[in-house]
Amino acid sequence: MKKLFASALLTLAATGLAAQGVDLNGGITAGAALPVGDLNSKDSLGTNAFLGAQIGGHLDFNLTSHHQIRAHLDYVYMPGDRWGSGWKNDYKTLQAGADWVYNFDSPESGWYTVAGATVNQMKVSFDNKYLGLSGSASQSGQLGVRGGAGFTFTPNFSLEGTLNQVFVDKDGGDGFGFDTATWIGVAAVWRFK
Repeated sequence: MKKLFASALLTLAATGLAAQGVDLNGGITAGAALPVGDLNSKDSLGTNAFLGAQIGGHLDFNLTSHHQIRAHLDYVYMPGDRWGSGWKNDYKTLQAGADWVYNFDSPESGWYTVAGATVNQMKVSFDNKYLGLSGSASQSGQLGVRGGAGFTFTPNFSLEGTLNQVFVDKDGGDGFGFDTATWIGVAAVWRFK
């Protein structure tokens, strides 16, 4: 029921914006996710790996020639490498958010900035080859923020970098052992008009 209500609300909002003359288009993103801070380097808890991947989709609402609102849904996978203690941690994140995008020239060319808020579902799968232990921990509804910049080469293609930070629970049965998960996203952005 919640999904049906959310879909109906999104459809109604998109129809209302289109009726007001707001330019609406969508697209996909694909790129790399580079964990930093505790998500990367906290001993036996972080990924201990440099590179992950991200893929997603987005809707752009062009309010003016400089201002956009972007709704996005992204999947981020950051595989882990073994720590000396034997632990390996793979992190998966499903991220939904809204960004304010400021285009210095126009939405079709030039530099732009991104600032947004996200809601995240994060899961870590872990195992220890020496102790024979494995399991997972999952956290839903975790709030996050992100900011970054990009450059639009053509109306249909951009390159973008963002710094993402998600506030996670450190302790408890599903605690990650640290309180912020941070990564840098570097992505190609394709838009469909």
